[in-house]
Amino acid sequence: MFKHVEYTPEGVCSQNISFDIVDGYVHHVKFVGGCSGNTKGVAILAEGRDAREVADMLRGIACQGANSCPHQLSLAIEKALSETEKE
Repeated sequence: MFKHVEYTPEGVCSQNISFDIVDGYVHHVKFVGGCSGNTKGVAILAEGRDAREVADMLRGIACQGANSCPHQLSLAIEKALSETEKE
């Protein structure tokens, strides 16, 4: 299974998150905008990991309120997995 995702996050500095889910694993995470060090670090740590695990780890991380770029990535992954299950 392969799914490419383009996600528009809400309420954070980044304007776009893109990534691939290949056989249930996250690859090629890229953020447009946001805090460069934070988003690059999250992308590297997510690479090659189980998508559900990544979503669970990042859900609820806060930055300037109850939201963050990592939290938005978790929402994007969960949405992509949900859509894939329906197919």
